[in-house]
Amino acid sequence: MASGSNEALGAIIAISLVAAATDAAFSKVYNWLTAPALIAGVAFGAYWGGAAGAGQALLGAFAGLACFGWMFALRFLGGGDVKLLMALGAWGGYAYAEETALLSILIGGALAAVLLLVRGRLPDFLRRMRVSVQSVIVPGLDPVAPRIDASSKLPFAIPMAGAAIWSAVSHPLFDWGFRPWP
Repeated sequence: MASGSNEALGAIIAISLVAAATDAAFSKVYNWLTAPALIAGVAFGAYWGGAAGAGQALLGAFAGLACFGWMFALRFLGGGDVKLLMALGAWGGYAYAEETALLSILIGGALAAVLLLVRGRLPDFLRRMRVSVQSVIVPGLDPVAPRIDASSKLPFAIPMAGAAIWSAVSHPLFDWGFRPWP
């Protein structure tokens, strides 16, 4: 977010809050939000930076797809979550998309652990994860995919919104000395 960063920050905040609200209320991040947000992010990049700006926006969107697309393929995330990160990446660029992805996983994991603990489901979850990991690393066992309890699913746009806004305002991973990309 170089040129026009105040406008980009405003867009990131608005997109994030609407996505979190719809995911919390309806368990869905809608295409009517993500598709126009992605297109507007690329157009904004082109307006402020010409072809190079549009290229950076597209690179940010592709980074979002690369970061979360594989998790959609494995059914860990919904398609709306992937498209949300792509749209946010178009507004913030590739390093922003990568930082937001990593931070949202950290926030989402912490929030999920707290919810599992509060609901008394953490021991069962840890047992299922142990069985799954053990089935992969012990020779001769058939791999067992962890069973995901639909009633325990977390609307992932909520931690992603927090991560997106936090990353846009203050790059926390960089502040903590974690720099996996230039």
